[in-house]
Amino acid sequence: MRCLPLISGLVVLLAAASFSAPASAASAKCHSNRFFTVAEKEYDDDAGAQFAVRAVTDQKTAKNCHFTPTKKDFVIGRPGDPLWFGALDGKWLILTRSTGPQGDLVVYDLTSRKAVLDVPSDAYEIKKGELSFWQRTGEATAATCPEFAEHQANGMGSAITQLKVMNLQSGKLTDKGQQRCEATQ
Repeated sequence: MRCLPLISGLVVLLAAASFSAPASAASAKCHSNRFFTVAEKEYDDDAGAQFAVRAVTDQKTAKNCHFTPTKKDFVIGRPGDPLWFGALDGKWLILTRSTGPQGDLVVYDLTSRKAVLDVPSDAYEIKKGELSFWQRTGEATAATCPEFAEHQANGMGSAITQLKVMNLQSGKLTDKGQQRCEATQ
């Protein structure tokens, strides 16, 4: 009878896992604001997702989110390009591209339907109308990175990164003149 709590605990754990599993490619995750609706569909056999973007014209458009692109929709992504949803802020769709620890930051201007940023960067922050990120600009050396020996001792590489900020009103990109060294895999 000691097995009963273990088995019921396992049943609860499996039930919880089924509710937290990612959506299948057949269903869409929806992201929207007052300007755009983005339906996200993960690939069945590839990493990443594809995105169907619609301009919001009325409340019905805003609530009608499904992944069945029409000729009016702007479709982003293709198999082999592992894009992941990050954020939707005004007219900006912020995505990441990665299958491992290092990746890229990709930003689309949904009004012009163009990628305005596609740079090597592992993290970003949106705060007070600005997108801040550390862009990898090159490999570090012992002369350019105080942590270089430590990174190597841990089996890691080193990269020089620079702080960049994109104003989410104007789209202007600014180099903040700050540099640091980060561990890479």
